[in-house]
Amino acid sequence: MTAGLAWGLGALPVAGVASLITASNAVPGVLPPSAVVVAGVAVARVLLVGAITATLGLNVLPLLFSPREQAVTTPARLRAYRAGGWTALCWMVCAIASVYLQTADLAGTSSITAGELGTYVSRFGSGQSLAGQVVVAAVAIAAAASGARSGTMLAARILVLCSVAGLLLLVAAGHAGEASEQWHDMATVSLELHVFAAALWTGGLGAIVMLLAADRALLSRALPRYSPLATGCLAVVGVSGLLNAAVALSAKPGTSLLSELLTTDYGRLVILKAGCLCALACIGGHIRFRLLPAIRQAHRTSVALWGCFELGIMGVAFGLAAVLGRSAA
Repeated sequence: MTAGLAWGLGALPVAGVASLITASNAVPGVLPPSAVVVAGVAVARVLLVGAITATLGLNVLPLLFSPREQAVTTPARLRAYRAGGWTALCWMVCAIASVYLQTADLAGTSSITAGELGTYVSRFGSGQSLAGQVVVAAVAIAAAASGARSGTMLAARILVLCSVAGLLLLVAAGHAGEASEQWHDMATVSLELHVFAAALWTGGLGAIVMLLAADRALLSRALPRYSPLATGCLAVVGVSGLLNAAVALSAKPGTSLLSELLTTDYGRLVILKAGCLCALACIGGHIRFRLLPAIRQAHRTSVALWGCFELGIMGVAFGLAAVLGRSAA
């Protein structure tokens, strides 16, 4: 619970406020959406991403242990399945809320009809993606319920696959399409890697803090295995983020990348995200090189505090990303 609270305190205010600051100017003759709808779209999106990320992390955690360790990890695995069921339910609710809010955003009013909702889902790619999220989340809920009863590893694998499908649907409705046709395929692959690495990194850390921080025996086994994975995710997030930003900021002809970076809302959001990544690298380095040796010996450490601090900054980055996906470069 503390892990989710730390992430939420970073993500939700940033998503709401940044979406209002970067909202597009009104188009003459088109009714602009209300501030509540504009902020609601960003908040619902970041909650949707967070729910998928949490579901992924909770079910990657059991896979960090070998089959020989299943007997001692069964209680933690069952807790992960139960928590995963709730995060999958949140995933479904956020997808449904996003359908309503994004329809209201397009219509310019919060008073929308069932016909307008149907039109958005049937005719817009983002609506179809959200409908797919509802279906995948339903499968994840069923898998989590089955896993909580049986405790088998198969449920974890199914939930990981559901989470990956949810992330791919996010990318399909995301901002890869902003890139020029020349770079579209590369930008799409880069964005997929960026989103998946960020979700695996954040979800894995959240699951460890939530389920294992108080169990020094399991923490001493899981964190040393997660740490190299987190380092790889950090590298992928950094490289893919730079590539995505360069492609988006250079898409407008006749402008320089530096000028777009410093003078546009998109560029300023990229700078803030880069600052978050640098802070996360420093905290991750502290945990890996200062705390991990003691954790390997099952000694008491402040890893839960540092993990929550890291999750809070990750939440800020997720909030910025939710707005970045709707901002024009």
